[in-house]
Amino acid sequence: MTAARNLARVVGTLVDQGVDKVNVNPIVINGDLTVNQHGQNNTLTGLGDSDEGYVIHDRLRHTLDAGAGRYTAADTAVTDLPGFGTCLHLTCTTAEASLATADSIFSLDYRVEANDIASLLNWSDTSNDTSANYITVSFYMKTNKAFKFTTGFINSDHNRTIRKEFTTSTDWTRHVLTFPPDIGNSPNSDFGEGLRWRTTISAGSDFTSGTLATDWEANTTANMHTSNTPNNFFDHVDNDIKMTGLQIEIGQYDSDTIPNFQKTDVAIERRRCDRYCQLLASAQDQTIGNLSSYSNTDIRVDACFYGTFRNTPTVVQNGGTNDLRFDRDDSFDQFDSFDGLLYGHKQNITLRGTSGVSTSQGKYGQMYGGGSNTRVLMLAEL
Repeated sequence: MTAARNLARVVGTLVDQGVDKVNVNPIVINGDLTVNQHGQNNTLTGLGDSDEGYVIHDRLRHTLDAGAGRYTAADTAVTDLPGFGTCLHLTCTTAEASLATADSIFSLDYRVEANDIASLLNWSDTSNDTSANYITVSFYMKTNKAFKFTTGFINSDHNRTIRKEFTTSTDWTRHVLTFPPDIGNSPNSDFGEGLRWRTTISAGSDFTSGTLATDWEANTTANMHTSNTPNNFFDHVDNDIKMTGLQIEIGQYDSDTIPNFQKTDVAIERRRCDRYCQLLASAQDQTIGNLSSYSNTDIRVDACFYGTFRNTPTVVQNGGTNDLRFDRDDSFDQFDSFDGLLYGHKQNITLRGTSGVSTSQGKYGQMYGGGSNTRVLMLAEL
């Protein structure tokens, strides 16, 4: 009996951690938002004036066509939702109540690499509709008042979309929404974007003037967001959204049957994130790589990184004065920023710097962060 009780406890623990489904690794990487290589200071202000891209948390994109609304994004501790320690926290700092900018829109995106999703969906077989799989999304959200937002998927390789409306609450609420297969329109099996989860929290009339796309259809701007109100995160200063626990499951689930959120060791999640983003340095004295001076004003760095990128990355950096430091010959030189990649591959990166470089030809040494505002990020995101 003791052995049986112990086994029952183990099984119960695994179920609590979400290990009660077919997929060994969750489809969503960093769904509990524990990895935040993009958020150097954990809070960013004045956002919303352009497409912000990846800010704060790995793999979660802030996608905008800008209007007048502005917001702050933060990585915030969670103390009132068991099983989760952090969340994305959005606060409206400049309101645009009437959304006079008709073509403005603000969405949170998670872009799934096609190789990770195509075979699981099984949407390519038009001869046997029953073999095509439903897809379900689940996430936790808490807001300062009840909003009517929309969530759903974009079939990226076929420019098709499906949406549903959901209503938020001032308490943490787990939203579980299931969607039928897009039969005959399977994502390609490649390292590009295959499927995009999108939750829209603000959109001008260009996106709300039609009929919400509750069945799969060709992307139609007017059908992307609900016209039911309140549907605008920017309608009042101090509007507040918290979100965490994003998961995507293959199959048809509801709030009673959805598997528990699958917890993954943070070290494993970090390695999974490294395929798309790697922070080489975010402060003074952090090692970036081995360096040689090609000339007095031209340096080359073999960057230190982990594993293989999804594709050839680009360099994202602050580029402040003396942000980078080259240690050599018991001394050092400082300069401002890298020009970008001199040679690049998903498995090999050589950085080049000429901005503010003044050194001697033929020197070898180590490249480090040169100041407290240093930030060098390698990005291979979707």
